[in-house]
Amino acid sequence: MAGTGMVPENDETGNVFNVPSTVYRSPPPYEPPPPWIPPEQRMHSRMYNNDLRFFLPRTVILKRLKASDALGFNIRGGREHNFGFYVSKVIPYTGAASAGVQEGDQILRVNNIDFGTLDHAEAVRVLKYNTTIEMVVRYFPYGYQRTYDALDHQQMTQPMYR
Repeated sequence: MAGTGMVPENDETGNVFNVPSTVYRSPPPYEPPPPWIPPEQRMHSRMYNNDLRFFLPRTVILKRLKASDALGFNIRGGREHNFGFYVSKVIPYTGAASAGVQEGDQILRVNNIDFGTLDHAEAVRVLKYNTTIEMVVRYFPYGYQRTYDALDHQQMTQPMYR
């Protein structure tokens, strides 16, 4: 919703009063369904995987020799963006990759700190300044994709000034 204004309206007795009027933005772009795959092949496709264990929270432990060593992954999100934290990139052949961290993982907790309440800078500090990182993550590609959709939609609906 972009905003509200007041519009005059008559009641059944003919009295005029102002009521709120809501102005709506256009909906996000249509998201097509995944491509059709024959049923016998769906078990091996991540797009059709219905094994819910794949989406359950899991604990990943990463150890670095010093805090300045690379984490092996990037994150996006934060309280200021109204989204959780998601792994946006995993560097191949790093400790994060070998521990099973993957793009689309939502970071729920790190070293018993709830990541649902942190802004981006605070989350980066927690991750960068610890040499042992115990993360609780869950694979949640839908939520991860929404971080990009919201940004695209926000950019499409904002007025352009030159």
